[in-house]
Amino acid sequence: MLVIVLSTKIHSQKQIETQQLFWMRYNLSLKFNEDYKLRYEVEERLYHSPFRQHQFVNKVHLERGINKSWFAGIGFSHVVQSLPQNPQSEVTETQMELRPQIEIENKQKLLEKLFISHRYWTEFRFFEQPDNTYDFSNVRMRYKLELNYNLTEKITLKAFDEIHINVGNQVVHNVFDQNRYGGSFQLMPSRDLGFELGYINWFQQKKTGIDFYNRNIVRFTIHQNINMKKQTKTS
Repeated sequence: MLVIVLSTKIHSQKQIETQQLFWMRYNLSLKFNEDYKLRYEVEERLYHSPFRQHQFVNKVHLERGINKSWFAGIGFSHVVQSLPQNPQSEVTETQMELRPQIEIENKQKLLEKLFISHRYWTEFRFFEQPDNTYDFSNVRMRYKLELNYNLTEKITLKAFDEIHINVGNQVVHNVFDQNRYGGSFQLMPSRDLGFELGYINWFQQKKTGIDFYNRNIVRFTIHQNINMKKQTKTS
């Protein structure tokens, strides 16, 4: 309901800048045992017309299974933002951002091959300053709803919607930060290695509150899973 209300109000402003992007991602899952897993993700985000960098993102996340349905974790992200955010302009500067984060996720089985997950994510955002220090900006709350359908043992179809809300004293006009929705096709030839190709629509409100980005994104991902417990037994 919140997404519908915000989207209706936002689209009525009609001051929207559309951009086309291509994301390339490597996603590593390092499983230590039945309870603990380390996730590492690196992603290059590019404008494709004209071709230049938009963002570079590094994420590391330690996850613990609470039970079969609930998972919790803590992590850290490092983001490099190329400015200005206009593909027609040359990059004049870059700004780095640090994001400590916490996460809670619930996964449920709806049908034999259909699964649903709810992810609640909180980020604490620190932006680089001209003197190379970092100042705290705001907290960003994220909620993601995702459906996974296992078409075969090796093929999974995904659909998701995620909303981002800003909280903090410096947030004036853009309490609604952004909404992302999309879908993807994931192929895992083996349990250890796979590929994913998908589409994301990224609708983001600028700090002015009356200007917006509407980004169409094609994302390609390489997935790698390493089971440390299995390798230890083998050795």
